[in-house]
Amino acid sequence: MSAGGGETGAERRGEDRPVLLRVEGLTIARPDGAPLVEALALTLRAGETAAVFGASGAGKSTLMAALHDADGLRARGFAVRAATFTAAGGVGIVPQRGALLDHLSAAGNIALALRNAEQPVSATPQEVERWIAALDLPRRWSDEAQAVAHVSGGEAQRLAVARTLAGGRRILLLDEPSVGLDPLRVDRLAAALRGQIAGQSAAALAITHDLEFAAGFADRFLYLDAAAGRLVELPIARSETAAATVAALGAALRELLAKETGQAGGRSRRRLGARLRAVLGDMLAPFAVLVRALAAAPAALARPRDFAEVARVTFAQGLWRPLGFIAAVSLLVGFTLLYIFHRAFSGGGVPVRPDKIFALIGSMHVLALAPPLSAILFAATSGSAVAAWLGGMSLTRQTAALRGLGIAEARYLWLPAVLGLALAYVVLAGVFTGGMVLGGLLYLKLQVPALADPWLVVTADLLDPPAARAVPRARWCWSRSTPAASRRTRWPRGRATRPAPTP
Repeated sequence: MSAGGGETGAERRGEDRPVLLRVEGLTIARPDGAPLVEALALTLRAGETAAVFGASGAGKSTLMAALHDADGLRARGFAVRAATFTAAGGVGIVPQRGALLDHLSAAGNIALALRNAEQPVSATPQEVERWIAALDLPRRWSDEAQAVAHVSGGEAQRLAVARTLAGGRRILLLDEPSVGLDPLRVDRLAAALRGQIAGQSAAALAITHDLEFAAGFADRFLYLDAAAGRLVELPIARSETAAATVAALGAALRELLAKETGQAGGRSRRRLGARLRAVLGDMLAPFAVLVRALAAAPAALARPRDFAEVARVTFAQGLWRPLGFIAAVSLLVGFTLLYIFHRAFSGGGVPVRPDKIFALIGSMHVLALAPPLSAILFAATSGSAVAAWLGGMSLTRQTAALRGLGIAEARYLWLPAVLGLALAYVVLAGVFTGGMVLGGLLYLKLQVPALADPWLVVTADLLDPPAARAVPRARWCWSRSTPAASRRTRWPRGRATRPAPTP
C-alpha cells in the first residue's frame, strides 16, 4: 500500500485487517546446536505481502521451512520452538520455479489441489478454469493436456500460486519467485501475484534477492539479521515509482550487509553425535520410506484418483522402458543354456541321448534363473529410472510443494510408486520366464528335431511338474533358503555322503 494522502498510520499498515499468521518467540537451532533464529516475531494480515532479504546462510529458507513444515525440520535434526504460532488458514509453499508436478498437466496440478483442499472441491473443468483464469493464464489449459515442462518461468510461478490458493491455502510462502526471469517478466509476475493475493484476502511472504520484484510485490520489507537472529523491518514505504523504492531498498540493504561483514564466521563444528545421526538416518532412509508407505495404505486407497496418478506413471515406466530388452535377453538366455547343456554332455563323450538330457533338465533351469536374472535387470533399468524420478522430485522441491498442499508424500508418492513397480516387476518376470521357455523351444526345434514333444519337456516343471521331480524341487528350494551349516546337521550320523539325488 502506498503512503501519502490522508491515510492514517494504521490504515497505511493495514492494521484494521484480520491477522492470518502470528508468530512470537520463534527459536531455531541447527543440528549442531548453534542458534539460527532467536525470539523471532512475525505477523501477516489479510491482503498483505512482505519480502524478506538477508545474507546467504542467514537462515531464510530454514525460517520458511519452520513456518510450513516444522516437523520435517525437526526430523532433520533442527530444534524448533515457538511461544505463539497461530494461522487462520493453511500455510502453503511455492518453491523456486513453481515446482510443478511434472507427471500431471497444468490442469492436473490444479485438480490435485482442489481434491486435497481442507474443504475439498469437485475438480470440474469449470472450477479448474476459474483458478487458471484468476492468475491470467491461458484458459485452454483447463481442458487440454498442457505439459508443465513447456510453460515459461513466470507462467510456472503463477500456476503454482493458483494451485496453492486452490488448495485452500491463504498464507503463501514464496521462495525466490523471480529467479530466472527477465526484468519485464519480473514486473508482470510481481503485479499478478500482488493483485491475486489481495483479491483473495490472502497473505504472502517472499524470500528474494531481487529488488525489482520486491518493489513491485511487497507492502513490507523485512531483513533477517543473522547476528541477532531476528527479522528487522526496514522503514521503507512503497513509493509512487518502483525506481524510488528500489533505490531506497538498495541503500538500506547495503548498510545492513556492511554491518554484518566479518560477523558470520566462527560457526561451531558439527558435533560427532549429529554426524552419526545423519549417517544413520541416510542408511535407514529406504526402510523408513517403506514403513511410511505401508502405514499410508488406508489413506492412499481412500483416494483412488490420487493413487492412480502415481501408480500409473511408475507402472508404465517400470514396464515399457525395459520390456523389449528383457524379452530379448530372456530369449537369448533360454537358447544359450540349452546349447551349453547339450554341448557339455554330447561333447564330453557321455553316452546319454539328447532326449534324456533335456528330459532330465526339464525347466529347472528356468525356475532357478528367471527370478534372480529378471530382478537384476529390472533393478538396473526400471528401478533406477523410477528412483531417479522420485529423487528428482525432492531435488526440484516438488515434494515440498506437496507438503505445502497438505498432501503426505508417503500417501501420494511412495505407496503408489512401490506398488506400481511391484506390479511391473511381476509382469516382467513373467515375460522373462516366457522368453526363456521360447528360447529353449527354439533350440530344441533347430538342434534336436527328433525330440517328440519339446514343449512338454521345456515346460514340465512349470505347468505340470511330475511326481519324480518333487524331491529335487524341494531340495533345490530348501538348499537356497537354509544356511549351509544348518543343512549339514540334518544328515544322520555315520553316513559319509549324502544320498544321491533322485534322477
